[in-house]
Amino acid sequence: MLTMRMIGVNDYSVHEDGQTIGRIRFAKDRSPGIWLWNVTVPIPGPPFGDAKSIGEAKDRFKAAWTAFKEKHGPEAVAKAFAAMNHANRPGRYDRS
Repeated sequence: MLTMRMIGVNDYSVHEDGQTIGRIRFAKDRSPGIWLWNVTVPIPGPPFGDAKSIGEAKDRFKAAWTAFKEKHGPEAVAKAFAAMNHANRPGRYDRS
């Protein structure tokens, strides 16, 4: 199940089973403002897009994420998650 966590005003991280997989945010600097979404899992193929509403962005994100997982398979997604989690691990920059 996909869930969203607010990380700022009109800015959300998207998660699946607790794993960060993407972002949806409102780009007010565009004219007119537009919702941008992207999957951040490092597997080839840039799943990203835009929408006129947060609801539309959520629907498009979910459709792209589902297609993305089906295309690459669970092993490739798990490997990408491992790489992401290693790069974002706590203490990554500790020099002790």
